[in-house]
Amino acid sequence: MRPYILLVDDDPDDLLLITEAIIAANSNYELKEAGDGRMALNFLKSLNKKDDHPCLIVLDINMPVLDGRELLAILKSDTSLKDVPVIFFTTSSNPADINYAAQFNVELMTKPFNMNLLSIAAKKIISYCKS
Repeated sequence: MRPYILLVDDDPDDLLLITEAIIAANSNYELKEAGDGRMALNFLKSLNKKDDHPCLIVLDINMPVLDGRELLAILKSDTSLKDVPVIFFTTSSNPADINYAAQFNVELMTKPFNMNLLSIAAKKIISYCKS
């Protein structure tokens, strides 16, 4: 199984943009998507073993059903999932969200609004899978 990145975002346009940017930056990673935190958690809980976990979870903050903050807290308290790297990739630059990310030692990247910056963000996202 190829290493994969799990993208969790409720905005289909944002998912499409980041998917295209990551593929353009490096096509060695498979990309899987979840439209909200509950879908992502259900997917992760369905995996058979730790080797099946993603190399990275890219997580939006503001989503329905189960938001990114709630999902992050669940992931970090789960012994089988706590070591999966997570980054927030969000439109939020709210200091409370930045502090929340720091509390869990998770980087918060603000979604860029142009393709050049999106390409740079995609390369940085991929670097988390290599470390």
